Amino acid sequence: MELTPRLQDIINILKNKGNINVKDLALEIKVSPKTAKGYARELQRLGLVEMDQDGNLKLKEQKEEHVDKEKLLKTLENHESEIASLKKEIEEIKVELEKLKKKGKA
Repeated sequence: MELTPRLQDIINILKNKGNINVKDLALEIKVSPKTAKGYARELQRLGLVEMDQDGNLKLKEQKEEHVDKEKLLKTLENHESEIASLKKEIEEIKVELEKLKKKGKA
């Protein structure tokens, strides 16, 4: 997801300050409080910020996804064996196809 430059600016402000009130944000980015609140709501809708009932904004904590390496390796091994099996089947079908072509020409 690509953010507009204005929304990126707001994210950077929040990264630097930790949190900010919508009215203070409006002063900082030189827009009306209504416009600043609209930006805040858009970022909230995108799941990037949290806003309380008083208009205080903060970055939403991003959860790191846990990757089970063992499970991932097992899945990869399974797919690799399936691919090898399919390649073998394809080669067998090619051989059969060549035999049929030769019979058709004879």
